[in-house]
Formats: sequence, structure tokens, C-alpha cells
Amino acid sequence: MGIETVLKLECCEPNFKAKNKDEALHNISKLLKRYTPISKISDDEIYKALKKREDASSTGFENGIAIPHSQIEGLSEFVIGLFINKNGIDFYAIDKRKTKIFVVIIGPSGAKGEHLKLLAQTSRILKEPNAIANLLNQSTKIGLYEEFLRNANPNIPKKSKKGKNKLMILTVRDLDILQDISEIFIEYGVEEATSINSEEMENVLAKTPLFFGFFNFTGSQDGGSKTIFIKINEDHIQPLINEFEEIFGDLNSYSGLSVMVLNIDYEIGV
Repeated sequence: MGIETVLKLECCEPNFKAKNKDEALHNISKLLKRYTPISKISDDEIYKALKKREDASSTGFENGIAIPHSQIEGLSEFVIGLFINKNGIDFYAIDKRKTKIFVVIIGPSGAKGEHLKLLAQTSRILKEPNAIANLLNQSTKIGLYEEFLRNANPNIPKKSKKGKNKLMILTVRDLDILQDISEIFIEYGVEEATSINSEEMENVLAKTPLFFGFFNFTGSQDGGSKTIFIKINEDHIQPLINEFEEIFGDLNSYSGLSVMVLNIDYEIGV
């Protein structure tokens, strides 16, 4: 098992916030739940497991690094999260310095061998020349994720092409959230997006003489909407949707945004 299979993009946070060690463990536990397949494990269970390990001895090491880890009953797979706090948090590290880089490993109870291998790999990655400085330099989820993987395996290219691209179509009815959407795109490395103005069919028909007065009889019209098209790696779709729902709530009950994902059967040109 390699780091690249268990490090989860949605569990990478370059702007991790916490005031102290206990709050850090609570916030880490919540952020790990961004990975949907472990949704049956509560963030409180994750917190208690990590805290139990910390109570035994701090996982805060030298050079601003901590590797909190635990095996959790009921967990069926390993998950690694990566969190950066550039100001540092007092995590009771060996060298008494504040911790800035948190690599968190949780895995199934009983899988001690694999757990130790992941700990060893993580420790080796963080000892790579310039690894700490390069990780602290990242400002986006995708940048942090790929920088860690490049230190794990130098042959992994920037903007990894792992997985197949899909076409994601967003219909944005609440135009006030466009800035939030743009910021999320940046976090996930979406560099190109096509946006077009769109209208509800009711408004279109209301302007047609044949239907004039039949639709929208009050004469009022909403501000329209925008339809955004992006090409996205299929591995990033669920993390991106999770991020939308973290900010806007359940998309099934939120009228301001809807998302559709389609296969790309044919593509030509740059």
C-alpha cells in the first residue's frame, strides 16, 4: 500500500485553524470526515482514538511536524489527511517548538503492519530535502496534495493525470455565491471554466409574443443564472461536491446551486 492510495485530496487543508492541541484534534477529526466512505465513523470516535494515542505520548516531533495516528474499530480502510497551520500550534512537540505540519493517519483496528509501514513512509517523506518548506509554501488543497505526493514519489508529475476527466456542469441561481465557487475551484486546481448567462424558461417564454402574459404575468423577472462548464478529474468530483455542501448545505435542498456530471466520450484539441 502506497501513500498515493490513502492520501485523500478532500482531507488536505492548507489553512488549518486551531488554537491549541485539543481543538486541533477536534478539527482534524471533523475534516477527516470529508472523505465520504468513512461517514459511518463519527468525528467524536476519531477524536477519542487520536486523543487516546496522544495521551500515551505526543506525536509532535521535531521541525514543526506531528503525525497523529490511530487504529479505529469499524474503519475498513486507511485514510491520510494533511493539514498546515503556518503560525503553528503548541502540540507538545519533542523540541518544544510549535507544530505547523500535521500528517494524520487513521486505519482499521488490527492492521498494525500496514499502519507501521504508512508511518515509516510518512516519516521518510518529511525528511526529504526542502519537503517541509515546500509543503508550507502551498496555498491550495491540490497544491498541498500534489507536493506531498511528489516527495513520496518524484516520478509523479505536477497536475497528476490519474483517473479520467469528466464534464461538470453547474447551474448557479444564487449569483452571490459565485465568489465562493471561484475560491473552491482554485483550491482544487480548476484552471479553466466556461461560464454563460442563462435564464429560466419562464422568462424566455414571457418575452415571446405568443406566450406574453401567460408566463410571469406580474412582469417581474429574476436576475437569471449562470451555467458553468469545467473539465475535472473524476477522482476530484466527490471532494469538490463535498466542499460545496460544506459551504452551501445539502445541494438536494439548496436551490442556489445544482450540479451535473457527464462522461466525455470524445475530445479533440487543446
